[in-house]
Amino acid sequence: MVFTLTSSKRRQQLGEDARRSRASAWRMGAAWLLVVIYNLVGITDIISTVIAIENGAGVEANPVVNTMMVHAGDGWIIAKLGLQGLISFMVLWFPHWIVLFFFAMATTGNALIVYNNFSIAGLI
Repeated sequence: MVFTLTSSKRRQQLGEDARRSRASAWRMGAAWLLVVIYNLVGITDIISTVIAIENGAGVEANPVVNTMMVHAGDGWIIAKLGLQGLISFMVLWFPHWIVLFFFAMATTGNALIVYNNFSIAGLI
């Protein structure tokens, strides 16, 4: 996949596909709705993670985030929000139906993690 982007023709085609996807009001509306939900779930993920850890009920299972927590302190929150912003931009730039489908599935998975965090913390 990455190597296909090295050709000028493939980059042009990708840009054209993205432009056509953005031209669809339905796709842009769906993309904005999913981005809003994704960011709300992401913020709730941060809150539920902090609550579960501070209650002593859980630990961060993601080794990358755990390493950031250890070495950057509360900076992991800024890094997570920055990544959410980048991903949101990417989805809005290329709201193809396949991208939207996988983005919706990933957001649903993250929502289940948030539910689990609140459950571990004893709040559900």
